[in-house]
Amino acid sequence: MSSSTDRHGTLHTPSLHVRVPDDLPVLLRSNRLAYALQLTRRKLLTVHLPVAAVLSLIAIRSWRLTVILLAAVALHYVVTCFDEAAKARTPLLGADDHGLFLRPNGILRPALHLPWPQVKELAVQRSGGVWMLCVTPRDPGEDKLAQERETVGRFYGFWRIVGYQRTVRRLGTSLFTPIVGTEPDRLLADLNALCPTR
Repeated sequence: MSSSTDRHGTLHTPSLHVRVPDDLPVLLRSNRLAYALQLTRRKLLTVHLPVAAVLSLIAIRSWRLTVILLAAVALHYVVTCFDEAAKARTPLLGADDHGLFLRPNGILRPALHLPWPQVKELAVQRSGGVWMLCVTPRDPGEDKLAQERETVGRFYGFWRIVGYQRTVRRLGTSLFTPIVGTEPDRLLADLNALCPTR
């Protein structure tokens, strides 16, 4: 007995896809640079600028040392932006009347397809100054699998793992993606319009 599929050949069960189809009624694309600037804006305000101010005070008697230290902080921020831009993948998400394609954490990983019957709740929340679309699956196992795909078998620094786990706890799900380039409320309304009553 074969399982039914939609027009994209997607099984009506949670599945992974290399890409999000381009012909979906709801599609969230994002410019990589805009994506990186949005994700690093809070870090710029809370880390890079304060560090630059402290280093400037420390090296106030030597303008050459001040310039070198400020240049190092600026270079670190630029590298951080390029790192985020390199990990970004577009489209970030898409949906049709069959279900939702979501790229968890918005980075270079296979997209997860959740048929609408597998979606318990959709919400938008802020995390780190960025709006996130948060998906609560009916099967808690999908949440756990997403966390494993994000961390197991990959090299992550200690602080990156801690930051990711804090975000998961704050949002209440590991199935989230940054909303960059659209209004959160409008996107949520468009998705709910496609989603049958759960």
